[in-house]
Amino acid sequence: MTIPANETDWNQIWGQQMTQWRECAGQSCQDFWDDEESAAVYAEKHAKQNHKRVERTVTALELKPEFRVLDIGAGPGNLALPMAARVAHVTTVEPAAGMNRIMAREMARQSISNVRPVKKSWEEVCPDQDLEGLYDLVLASMSLGMADIRGAVEKMEAVCCGRVVLFWHAGIPGWEQMPRALWPTLFNAPYHGGPKSDVLFQVLYQMGIYPQIQVTRNCFSEVFPSMAAAVAFYRHRFPHIRDEHVPQVESYIREHCRKRGEEWIMDFDHASMGFSWTPRSGQRRAA
Repeated sequence: MTIPANETDWNQIWGQQMTQWRECAGQSCQDFWDDEESAAVYAEKHAKQNHKRVERTVTALELKPEFRVLDIGAGPGNLALPMAARVAHVTTVEPAAGMNRIMAREMARQSISNVRPVKKSWEEVCPDQDLEGLYDLVLASMSLGMADIRGAVEKMEAVCCGRVVLFWHAGIPGWEQMPRALWPTLFNAPYHGGPKSDVLFQVLYQMGIYPQIQVTRNCFSEVFPSMAAAVAFYRHRFPHIRDEHVPQVESYIREHCRKRGEEWIMDFDHASMGFSWTPRSGQRRAA
C-alpha cells in the first residue's frame, strides 16, 4: 500500500516509536522473556492476579468447539491453554525460550495435546511452512512488538478465515511511570514507552480496516519481598540502570510503593483496547 506524500504514514510512526522503546528499555521483550526465571515469575503472578480477566477474555471470544485458533505472542500460554479446552486446535507463536519452556511444562501438567507451538517471532513465521492452513480466530494479546505492524496485520489477515482480534496498551501503563519519572534525571533524556492503541487504530484505518473497539481497565500489583528484590527487578527489566542509579531507584520505590512488613507493593492501573474485525476483500467492515 502506497501512502500519499501529503498523508501521515502511521506504520512508519509505529516503527519509529517501537525502536525508541527498545533503545530506552535496553532490550527487546523477547530478550527479557528468554530468561526462564522471569517467565516463571510472570506466569505465576498472572495465574494469581488475572484468572478472572482471562476467563472474561476467553468467554468474550465466543469460541466454538470446531475452531482452529492462532495465538501470536502466546507467552506461557495464559490464553492459549484455556482456549485449548474449548476448541479443536491452537497454534501458538512465541519466540522467547523461557516462555516456551514454561508453557510446555504446563501443557504436560494439564495433559493438553491440541496445542502446537511455533517457536518463532511472527516476523519469522512462514505461513506455508510453519502454519497449518487457515484459522477461525487469529489473536495477538499484548504482543504487538513488531516494527512493521502493517505487514504483521496483513500476514494475520492472510491466514484468517474468521476474525482477527488484537489487544494493545491504551494510555500510559503504570509500569512506565518509573522510567518516565527517572530517565530525564538518570540519562538526561526522556523515556519512550512505545506506540499505543491510538497509533494502532490509525494504522488499521489507513489500511481500510474499521474494527470494533472495546476498552478494558484492570488493576494489579507487583509484590517485592524486599527493597533489594525491587531494585533487582527494575535492573533486570532496564539494563541501562547502573550501580550509581540505585539510590534514585530506591527513592522512587519508597515514594510510590506500599509497605507491608518487609514487602514493597507497586500498584498499577492498566487500560487496554481490543480491536476485532473480519477480514474481507474490498471494503472491510466491523465484525
